[in-house]
Amino acid sequence: MNRDAAERQRAFTALLRSPVVDRHSHPEVWPLVRVHRVTLGEWFAQRLGYRLLVTDSAARLFRLPVDGVVLAPRRFRPPSRRVLVLAVLAAAAAEDAEDLTTTQDLSDRVRVLSTRDDVELATYDPDRFAERTLFVKAVRLLVSLGALRPTGRDDEEQREGWAHRRDAIGGAYEVRRELLLRLVDPTSLRAALGDRSHDGPPHEAAARVGLMRKLVELPVVLHEDLTDAERAYLTGQRHRVLAWCAEMTGWVVEQRAEGMALIAADEADTDLPFPRLRAADFAALMVLDELLRLHGVDSVVTADDLASAAAEVRVRHAKAMTNDLRTGDAVEAAARDVLGALDLLRPTGTPRGWRLTPAAARYRDPRVVAVTARLDEEGAR
Repeated sequence: MNRDAAERQRAFTALLRSPVVDRHSHPEVWPLVRVHRVTLGEWFAQRLGYRLLVTDSAARLFRLPVDGVVLAPRRFRPPSRRVLVLAVLAAAAAEDAEDLTTTQDLSDRVRVLSTRDDVELATYDPDRFAERTLFVKAVRLLVSLGALRPTGRDDEEQREGWAHRRDAIGGAYEVRRELLLRLVDPTSLRAALGDRSHDGPPHEAAARVGLMRKLVELPVVLHEDLTDAERAYLTGQRHRVLAWCAEMTGWVVEQRAEGMALIAADEADTDLPFPRLRAADFAALMVLDELLRLHGVDSVVTADDLASAAAEVRVRHAKAMTNDLRTGDAVEAAARDVLGALDLLRPTGTPRGWRLTPAAARYRDPRVVAVTARLDEEGAR
């Protein structure tokens, strides 16, 4: 692979991870996005139905509706509704703020804004610690979307400190009005509000876009999850689809009888690597193995089955349990949370019932070793 191709892939996958890229947030990727903006824009538009907007100061990737419908994968631990509301209010407040503002200034403005009758929202009360904590998360969300840029390196610490100290001003931020006005794409907003007057791609393109999005965005794509049009497109264009995936990402499409998965070359390229070197992932992995051993792939398990597997893991690996995992149903909850996000444990639609998807078989019979033992093995190679 030549250098240009490698740079395009790196820029493409970086934009998938972060919809806003600039020289401050991604100093190594930003030059690549600018150089390859034309090819990247074509890839996103023609294959995924995204819009890539590149200006002199930043790149913003918009996920557009398909056939007038907003389609978005379920996020792992998404922000709460209150955080989203506070983020919207903080964005509105930032528009009227000076070019440099602070957490305290935005908080004061949001407090006033939320009391207006035409806002029709629960009043924001920064005297309550719970509200201040949520506001910190709202500001962090605006930072991640590029609307606010911290002026100092210790901004995260200042934000957290502001939640605990009422005499602090919190972090200092540059208001980036260009990105502030591009938080939401008008087409997506209209579609979210039910306006179908602006149609998305025609039907044929919708099948292609739907299939490609599922491959790129979801942990695994089961054939049963595809629409008839997407399944027909895959049947006729499988070689082209696989070639596009390889060209854009450099990753490998693993194909099985039940479906496909686009496997990232590095765990840093995915938003939810699994298993990570932490107790919760270890517990989830072992619970999954216990469920597979007792019930098998593609079987339905109940809440009692999940609780029983979690209890077995707690007993068998007692020394590996952190204090958090020793309380209540923590192991069960961690397993349900992580395995659900990875689509390894899928809700059946019935109360307290889940299905072990075919992809779960990839994690059967894990070999558990201590970190030091693994390092010794790697050092001996």
